[in-house]
Amino acid sequence: MNNIGHQLKKIRLNREIEIERLALLSGLNAETIAAIEEGDLDVQVSTLAKISNVLNCTFSIGDVSI
Repeated sequence: MNNIGHQLKKIRLNREIEIERLALLSGLNAETIAAIEEGDLDVQVSTLAKISNVLNCTFSIGDVSI
């Protein structure tokens, strides 16, 4: 699991939000979110922004936070 995927899954589980709910609220596909969490898909900044808006959080990539 990549760093972003790990962060995403941890935050989502801590907030007790199912992947399907996050997908609905973010306008993304549940399979896409699952693939990001597993590290099978590189996440685009625009996708990460949608997810972070729903979860009301930031993600860190090296020295950059989104």
